[in-house]
Amino acid sequence: MEDWRAALVTLFSVLGGILVLGVGAEVVNRLRAPKFDVKDKHCYVTGGSQGLGKAVAQDLARRGAHVTIVARREAILKEAVAEIKACAADAKQQQFEYVIADVSTSAGATAAIEEAVVKQKRPITHAFAVAGVSNPGVFLEQSKELIQKTMELNYLGTAFTAHEVARRMVAENIRGGHIVMVSSVLGFLGLIGYSVYCPTKYAVRGLAEALRVELQAHGINVHCYFPGTIFTPGYEAENLTKPQVTKDIEGADEGLTPEQCSAGLFRGIKRGEFAIATDFIGIVLRCTTRGVMPNNNVVLDGVLAALGWPIFGVWRLIVDHTVFKHAKLKVE
Repeated sequence: MEDWRAALVTLFSVLGGILVLGVGAEVVNRLRAPKFDVKDKHCYVTGGSQGLGKAVAQDLARRGAHVTIVARREAILKEAVAEIKACAADAKQQQFEYVIADVSTSAGATAAIEEAVVKQKRPITHAFAVAGVSNPGVFLEQSKELIQKTMELNYLGTAFTAHEVARRMVAENIRGGHIVMVSSVLGFLGLIGYSVYCPTKYAVRGLAEALRVELQAHGINVHCYFPGTIFTPGYEAENLTKPQVTKDIEGADEGLTPEQCSAGLFRGIKRGEFAIATDFIGIVLRCTTRGVMPNNNVVLDGVLAALGWPIFGVWRLIVDHTVFKHAKLKVE
């Protein structure tokens, strides 16, 4: 009996110690988090006409920001600006603009930023590179043109935007600004059906990690967001071409709305997180594959990583079995 009591005391002491360390790490993180205040600041959002981009722009409007959104179609941009303005903390004081542009080219991204600055008559201090596209399918059946276009928008569009915004921030000595890039949970793992998409989101993660280190010397904060399924018109289009084997692996994916994702993104930014995830699977994937990315909470991240390694090991075996089963059915 005494041995059991001693074991229980030891167990609860260890758990209590972990809890105390975790709470302490959270307090330190909150105290060290860079200030995030967009009131009266010019915030620039690519892909801001719908989905996550529009939800981000609406949240920025609620926080008192001047907002410029960028996309390719003017009709949708006009509707989005009206919806964003309706969310303003003070519509008379805040300014809302849109820019029609293709940010997947260097010239397009640079011209869009210049036009936004001219229209707003103020420099960009917060940039959100949200624009992206996904066209699931069997890799061997997809075209080389699709591979190139997906990389151009998802990665190069983000890189060109970050490059021009950061260059201007440094030239104008704007310190305390934020550059937020959007990757995906598929920037943590490869999945059948997304062979064209995954590499672009891995590339965004790599860019964000490198710039986090480089731009901190200039007082620029870099964040990378890794959302899971977001219920948007784009997601509905994805399901039209998504292979059945991918659907079977994903199962009943509940997903989140753009508004829920935006709220989670802003919580992460305010906490000073570099890598931000808003669903449980994404959080565990971040912990198990973080490499040298900063911890969001060194204790909790360690616990989740320890749980994730065996869980995802089993998941990988299930995925492999599912793929081989589908291949066999196709042959038969």
